[in-house]
Amino acid sequence: MNSDTHSTPDEEVFYGLALGLIPGIGHIYAKTLLSYSGSFKNIFYSKPNKLLKIPGMGKELVRRIIHFADFQKIEDELKFMEKNGVTAIFYNHPEFPRRLLHFNDSPFLLFKKGNADLNAARTIGIVGTRTPSQHGLRWTQDFIEQGIDSGMQIISGFAYGIDIAAHKACIKHHVSTVGVLAGGLNNIYPAIHGKYINELSANGVLLTEEFSFTLPDKKRFPMRNRIIAALSDGVIVVESAEKGGSMITAELAFNYNRTVMAVPGKPSDLISRGCNLLIKTQKAAMVENYWDVVKEMIWEVNGITDKKIAQAELFLTLSDKEQMLIDYIIRHGEVSVDDVIKELKIKNSELASMILSLTLEDIIIQLPGNRLTMS
Repeated sequence: MNSDTHSTPDEEVFYGLALGLIPGIGHIYAKTLLSYSGSFKNIFYSKPNKLLKIPGMGKELVRRIIHFADFQKIEDELKFMEKNGVTAIFYNHPEFPRRLLHFNDSPFLLFKKGNADLNAARTIGIVGTRTPSQHGLRWTQDFIEQGIDSGMQIISGFAYGIDIAAHKACIKHHVSTVGVLAGGLNNIYPAIHGKYINELSANGVLLTEEFSFTLPDKKRFPMRNRIIAALSDGVIVVESAEKGGSMITAELAFNYNRTVMAVPGKPSDLISRGCNLLIKTQKAAMVENYWDVVKEMIWEVNGITDKKIAQAELFLTLSDKEQMLIDYIIRHGEVSVDDVIKELKIKNSELASMILSLTLEDIIIQLPGNRLTMS
């Protein structure tokens, strides 16, 4: 059959789910296949020699694609989705979270239950210990209550402790919230939190990259944490020991160039040693209340919702060539240094000086592979 056959939206969901079920086809390969083939259906209707020309595709992976036959598992997933109001959102869908688009390890497929916008203007991740103190619980509740009118969306992991305290406060005060799961939507962990699903999804979203039948085993929690970190403009660690999931999330957020914040505690408190360490090593800003977070995120009380608006004054002082570079990056989202030199006719030495200056002013970010994007 012709690989350029037109596919319907329902077919794209079917074949997208099929791709997600093939062993060895991770997020990067899935995105690459989609990029070269144009649609999920085309991937499965392509001839083997065409698939073999796609970077990273070996004979075994191509064989698995061509001979895929686990159709019953797809049908079961589709039935579960229809029965439970779950939507599959793929990497090329307009509703896919934009904050995830620039990370190589981001999922190509997300399962969503709920009504919240996954591209909210302001997002804050709140993470912490599963055994919080009353102070930690109160801090979390107060922060969300004080930010009711800020337009922020709270991202967390639906786990015991600080996570569920954040979600419950959002439910109570009708604040948008996203609960990112380590397993499938038919295997909620912890199971006792299943009672919050309907309340949360009424004004929020439960989100996972896993099929409904997937159990939340140990290796999937760090994978879950990377989504929390990437979805959040800023991540607050409320209480944490020196090791654990919250510290992993903070480290991921730091590496993703997110704003990392931590609530300080007494040096003698084991439950606060992780927070104090983040502050001490300058990986996190110390925040004691809601207004500290507002300051760190450069939020304006008059309703400005985009952190980059606060950088507007910096743009006024840019040289003509710096402004030309910024406009070029904004148009393309992410660019290589080689393309900048070629397209904008800027000398290598001059560009290096501009990159250093704009990076120090927190206007652009240098990415691995000699690439640039906006801060």
